[in-house]
Amino acid sequence: MTDISPRPTSLKAKKLFGYLALLVLIAGDSLFAEDYIRPTTTWTLWLCASVITVAGCGYFLFKADWRNTFRSIPIELTLLLALMIGSSPWSAYANDTVSGFLIEIGIVIIGLFFVANFNWRELLTIFANGIRVIIFGSFLIELIASSSKGAIANLVPFQNEEVRAALANSGHLFDGGRIQGLLGNANLVAAWALMGVVTFGIEITIEKKLRWLKITSLVASIAMIVVAKSAGVIFATVAVVLAATVSLIAEGKDKATRHRIYRIAWSVAGVAMFFVLVFRRAVFEFLGKSPDMTHRSDIWRRVLSLISQRPLEGWGFTGVWVPGVKPYQGLVVIHGHYYYQAHNAYLDMWLQLGAVGLILFVILLTRTFVNTWRLGVHHSNALYLWPLLILVTQLVRGVTESRLLIQSAMLMLIIFAVKSSEPDALLEENSKPPKRNQLEQLGKKPISKLKTLR
Repeated sequence: MTDISPRPTSLKAKKLFGYLALLVLIAGDSLFAEDYIRPTTTWTLWLCASVITVAGCGYFLFKADWRNTFRSIPIELTLLLALMIGSSPWSAYANDTVSGFLIEIGIVIIGLFFVANFNWRELLTIFANGIRVIIFGSFLIELIASSSKGAIANLVPFQNEEVRAALANSGHLFDGGRIQGLLGNANLVAAWALMGVVTFGIEITIEKKLRWLKITSLVASIAMIVVAKSAGVIFATVAVVLAATVSLIAEGKDKATRHRIYRIAWSVAGVAMFFVLVFRRAVFEFLGKSPDMTHRSDIWRRVLSLISQRPLEGWGFTGVWVPGVKPYQGLVVIHGHYYYQAHNAYLDMWLQLGAVGLILFVILLTRTFVNTWRLGVHHSNALYLWPLLILVTQLVRGVTESRLLIQSAMLMLIIFAVKSSEPDALLEENSKPPKRNQLEQLGKKPISKLKTLR
C-alpha cells in the first residue's frame, strides 16, 4: 500500500464531469421514464449535453490508467456489447440498433471514466450529492405544484406532450396521491430514494462531517419512499434489508458458518417469494396495487409472445423500444397509454438479444453480485457495503422495470462490474471494530486514515 498524496489539480475538473455525467444520465432516466421520447427540443438539448459529457469523460479516461481499467472489464460485458452491435444484421430495426448501441457505448465510456478516476469513497460522495438533488428537488417541485399547478407549469421550459402530462400528475404532496417528483415518475424517484437511504446511511456511518445534512437527507429519502408509493421499491427495500442483515451477520465468520447463514437466508427468501406469489392478491391490495402489478402480467404475456418468435437471436438491440417501429408500435396499449419497455429487464434482454444475450447478461449480473458480496462481507469498512446494496436494489428493480439496460442503472452496473474486480491492494485499510459495531455507532468515532488511492 502507498501513502496518500495530494491529488492532481485536475481532480476538480474530473469531479465536475462526474457530476455532469450523473446529471445527464438522470435526465435520460426522466426523458425515457414511461415512453420513448421522440426528437424534441428537450431531447436535442439532452443529446448535445450527452455528447459533450462523453467527450470529456473519454478525455479523462485516457489520461488516467486506462489500460488497467480495460483489463478489469469482465469478458461477458465485452461479449454483450459485441452482441448488441452484432445483432444489427438480423435486427428488425437495424438503424435503431446502431443508435441504441452508440448510446450504450457512451454509457460504457462514462462508467469506465468513473472507475479509472475515483475511489469507492469518492464515488459514494458523487452519487450522494446527485441523489440529494433528486430528493430535495422532488420535494420542492411537488411543493410548488401542490400550491399552484399553474406556477410550476410556467417554470418549466420546452414543454411537450410528455412534459405537460407529467406536470398534470404533479402536486399531490398534501392530498395523499403518488408524487412524481423531479423525474416525473413515481417509480423512478422512489428507486432513487431507496438508493439514497443506502448511500446516506453509509455516509453517516463512515464520515462525521456535515452529519446534519446526511441525517436530513436520510430522513427525506425515507419520506420520499413513503409518498411515492412504489410497490416494486417496497420489495427492493425488503431485499436490501435482507442482504444487509445477512452480510453483517456473516462478516468475520468461517467459511462453513458463512455458507450455512447463506443457505438459511436463501431459504427464507424463497419461502417469502412463494407466499407472495400464492397470496399476491392480498399482498398487492395491501400495497394499494392491482394483483397484476399494474398490468405488468399482461405486458409480460405480450413480450413472451414476441420472444417465442425469435427465442435464440432476438429482435435486435435498441435499449428502449422505439415508437413507430415494428414490432413495438402498438404492442402494449393499455387504457390508451402506449408502453415502450417490457417492464422486466431480463425479459427485455431476452427479447432484444435472444437467449445468448440473456445468458451473458445473467453471467455478468451474477459475477458482479458475487464480487460485490465478497467486497461487502470480507472488508470491515462499511463503505464497501454500498456497491452491494445498490446492486441489490437494481437487480430487484429489474423484475418490474427495464432500467437495468439503459441510462443510470446501466452506468452503475458497469461501475460495479469493473471496479469490484480490482485488486484488494487498491482498497482502503480494513478497520476495526467490524461493520456491525460501526453501524451501531452511526459514525460517532472518526474514520481511520486512508492509506491508498482509488
